[in-house]
Amino acid sequence: MRSATDNRLQGSAGLRFWWRTFEGVQDLFAEGHGEEGGPDDPLPVKTYRGLPRHALPEPARRIGDARWSFAAFRDARPQGAPALDVLDRRALSALLYWTYGVGRIELGPHAVWPYHRMVASARCFHPVELYVWLSRPAGELPAGCYHYHPAHHAVTLLREGGVPEAVRIGAGVRAEAGLLVASAWFRKTAFRYRDYAYRLCAQEAGMTVGNALLAGAALGLRARVHHRFDDAVVNRALGLDGREETAFAVLDLAPAGKTAPMPVGSHQQPFSACELPDIQPVHVQADHTADGAWSGLTALDLAARLTGPGTPVVPEDFRLPVEASARDGVLELAVPEPGAGGVDLADALRARDSGGRMFLPDARPVAFARLAPVLRYALEPVSSDHTEAPCRPLVEAYVLMLGTDGASPGLYRLNASTRPPALARLPARDWRGVVGMLCDRTPAVNTAKAAAVVFLTADRVAGERWFGARGYRLLHQEAGIVAQRVSVLAAAAGLSARITNGYHDGMVRDLIGLDAAQVPVFTLIVGRRRPTAQYEPELIW
Repeated sequence: MRSATDNRLQGSAGLRFWWRTFEGVQDLFAEGHGEEGGPDDPLPVKTYRGLPRHALPEPARRIGDARWSFAAFRDARPQGAPALDVLDRRALSALLYWTYGVGRIELGPHAVWPYHRMVASARCFHPVELYVWLSRPAGELPAGCYHYHPAHHAVTLLREGGVPEAVRIGAGVRAEAGLLVASAWFRKTAFRYRDYAYRLCAQEAGMTVGNALLAGAALGLRARVHHRFDDAVVNRALGLDGREETAFAVLDLAPAGKTAPMPVGSHQQPFSACELPDIQPVHVQADHTADGAWSGLTALDLAARLTGPGTPVVPEDFRLPVEASARDGVLELAVPEPGAGGVDLADALRARDSGGRMFLPDARPVAFARLAPVLRYALEPVSSDHTEAPCRPLVEAYVLMLGTDGASPGLYRLNASTRPPALARLPARDWRGVVGMLCDRTPAVNTAKAAAVVFLTADRVAGERWFGARGYRLLHQEAGIVAQRVSVLAAAAGLSARITNGYHDGMVRDLIGLDAAQVPVFTLIVGRRRPTAQYEPELIW
């Protein structure tokens, strides 16, 4: 029988879906799932037919420091931040490749999921599609809307011309340099995971957006994330049907140092989607499973539609009060780190991995000084349409220290309000049961040997209050931005970060001491990878 708390979470379409994919996930999986590995699998890369395709030049092998997107890092180096005046073909090539390109392939008879991009993806399905809209020509590329094809490192022209006024107003953007749009093509994951695919798509969309923020800042671009926009306008502009595939996030691109984009809550008269000429670009369809197999996913996404940007939120509504801690329980994250240029983003993205198919971390303790830079910038502010000024992601972060030399084992909360940020120990926590649960539920990862486990939590009730049904995907995207930061900075420190959804959310909530409103939406297992027999050469241009 459901508790009174469970019944409270059945009050809206969004909260019901939260409950179904967390508390009720075992019943959801018991409904069945699709099979993978057959001839009818969706293509790993969306491919258009009969449209102009432009090959991009070889992406730069080094692009800049991975930390330029973090305000604390920039503020300490006000004269050193890169600035890109023109988004030309070479800059576009680097931005798209290092955001979502194919970085390495796995070879051999056991390479079940061979194509690895710059962000982690469940079974390497990569349901996110990336579009770029150039406000002006980039070399021989005319201004217009393009789809990025990672396998060929090329762009396909969908619509020629600068960003239409309907899109500018419908998304609340200025598009000085252009736009990046991350969409979710549900079928690529839903053919296997059915309704649960919505969670995976939202997570990966967030990680892709987070990676675009890292890559853009390294190149000298400023990006503002727009979660709330007129879905009908943006989907029609990109030629998306809004059912099989729909836009999840819009990034407003501008040269670094230029004036701030249009503030949220613009009072301009909205446009109708019908004012945009309709395009229906044809792409290859390999899987023909009826989308009724994931009707719950579709229903939630349709309920999440908006007609334009919303009003600013109050970030404090998503925050838990910071409890005072004894000084001996606080670990400051102010360890020495390399100067500007010392953590190249391209190097980190080449090194980023999830520990292999069977992640058995090296049992040797990892020095706290090595782990601290991985966590230091996790909750740095993001420029987004939540508020006019950049604000901290709408999530909390907790770290379970296990095999870390210089930090006592136990659970800590990441306090981003101090400078530098610090980890505050939460006393009287018996974490052994959670470690055992993680090992049992995700046997491909030996969590007990990890250096640390990072839990990212979100307030689903606040998300529902501010965003309605859109809160589900939006808060997963917020957590995805943070998860990508942790993954990339872990790689820069020579560590692997394995994202897993294989955990009992109630046990994690009890360990942290959260009420039912707070949900652990991400778990990252961080440790040093052992050598394995997997052969994964990076792609050399």
